[in-house]
Amino acid sequence: IGRHDGEISALEFSSAHSMLISGSWDRTLRTWDCRSPDASSQLAKIDVDERVYSMSVQGSTLAVALAGRKIVIYDVRRLGSPLESRESSLKYPTRCIKIMPDGHGFVCSSVEGRVAVEYLEGSPKSNYAFKCHRQPAEDNVDLVYPVNAIAFHPVHHTFVTGGSDGVVSLWDPDNKKRLKQYQGYPTSVSSLDFSASGSHLAVASSYTYDEGERDHPLDTIWIRPLSENEAKPKAKKA
Repeated sequence: IGRHDGEISALEFSSAHSMLISGSWDRTLRTWDCRSPDASSQLAKIDVDERVYSMSVQGSTLAVALAGRKIVIYDVRRLGSPLESRESSLKYPTRCIKIMPDGHGFVCSSVEGRVAVEYLEGSPKSNYAFKCHRQPAEDNVDLVYPVNAIAFHPVHHTFVTGGSDGVVSLWDPDNKKRLKQYQGYPTSVSSLDFSASGSHLAVASSYTYDEGERDHPLDTIWIRPLSENEAKPKAKKA
């Protein structure tokens, strides 16, 4: 349906607006009408300040993570000017960003084993960040892995993260706790997502070249069934 002038780094589909959104290292966002098979399918082209690393759309809200730790929030109905721009609270480059199911904020991750939970302007909730996807090494030093993927549960609104340590962790953002950890994937977790009902979790295990060229396991996709309450947050203590 169309092309960019550089590598395409992110794709999102807005079901609310029947629109495909693409982001690229050519420093543009582009929106497409997937029903049109020719060049006329491009609906808009938006220049951004830096390379696009990750994107997420929820309803009419689009969050874009750029190089230089920049995060820009748009209304997809009015892409001409952003709703807000900010610098990520994480100190290292952003690897993934996901908007919360209620649209009131987002979760982003970095290459340095950290995740930030941030709220949009006007929210009464406070931002916070935490360490994750780390393994103990010698001399009391942690071996730190990039956090490559984030996905929210469609029912319970907990979220999972996948890292280059081959681990998936399930988090409760309101209680600020880890609920579960799924280990044993053969190499980096490069992508993951829940089914529409939340009854299954799909995990893509694929080497992400954090350590350059080397022998690595074959790419695999794992489908994990979840029990009814497995992703449910714990009740807050009185």
